[in-house]
Amino acid sequence: MAKFKYSISEKILEDILCADKSLISEILSANISDISLISRQRNLRSGKLDLLYLCNNKIYLIELKAVPFYTEIIEQINNYYNDLIELQTQNKLIYGEIIKIIMVPEFDNKHLKNCEEYNIKIITFSPSDFLNRYYQNFKEQSQFLKIQSADYGVVRIGLIKNTLSYLAQGLNLIEISKIEEKSIITINHRIAVAQQLDLVSKNKKNVFLTDFGNSFVELSNEILDERLNENQIDILSNFIKENPFYSSITYTVISIIECVFVLSKSIYPIPFENLKDYFIKSVGKSDTWNKEQARKTATIIFSNYAVELGFLVRVDNQFYLTPLGTQAVLLLQLNRSIKLIQTK
Repeated sequence: MAKFKYSISEKILEDILCADKSLISEILSANISDISLISRQRNLRSGKLDLLYLCNNKIYLIELKAVPFYTEIIEQINNYYNDLIELQTQNKLIYGEIIKIIMVPEFDNKHLKNCEEYNIKIITFSPSDFLNRYYQNFKEQSQFLKIQSADYGVVRIGLIKNTLSYLAQGLNLIEISKIEEKSIITINHRIAVAQQLDLVSKNKKNVFLTDFGNSFVELSNEILDERLNENQIDILSNFIKENPFYSSITYTVISIIECVFVLSKSIYPIPFENLKDYFIKSVGKSDTWNKEQARKTATIIFSNYAVELGFLVRVDNQFYLTPLGTQAVLLLQLNRSIKLIQTK
């Protein structure tokens, strides 16, 4: 037998093929809808076969190896073939032509000739490619895995409060920028944050409050200020808690809370530096937020949001979880599990 040089197990490879039918459809050169898994690790007289598929009235017997080809596989798959033929004659297996396939990471030309003598098709594959393809296909189907964190330079959510109040009065963004004495870029950033929180919506160049945004503004104090009141905190924190995957901001706020939760297993409270390093990695921004100032700014902004909404408390630049924060993490894990189950 060839020397083992791959760290992946055959079970994992089987798991991938069974979980992602697009891979097996390529191997069989067939449509996904035409492929059905008959059995996996089926007990036969001569042993346990790996995978048995039905496709277009043909039965595909697949022997999968995580090591390079070795000649004993031929005898193994031929024995499985004979066992299956016997089951067909006993009406214990659906009738159909049985196609023998051996899948290995490596094989030589001499192995190809040996397999051809026994009418066996040999296919080579890359274990790392299998793993990567599985993740990419899974990611494509899992919406929350594609969410990209982004900050808009708005250091506190409360800064959007007055902007939305003016918007509710029918003012446009240019008029609002003059009243607030802020650049139009700053106002646009505030609107972008509000949009991520479902407070405003855009129709071409028109910006208007959503129903949720109107409720948020109606809860404002008569005196204009840049701090959220308790009622506004409640509706925003509930929205984020219940809709963690709504937008990049809701996702990132929940993510930084989860970072505190995870880090608390080894240290508590969580120092800013510890949170910053773990947070940037956890949201997959090590490459884009690669400069120290960008990493620091992003951590400040999203920790501010989490503190502002009552998920975290900051004391002496160290972070503590609140009961609301713990609840948010548990709901995130529940929502994530539901999404993953739906995808599978």
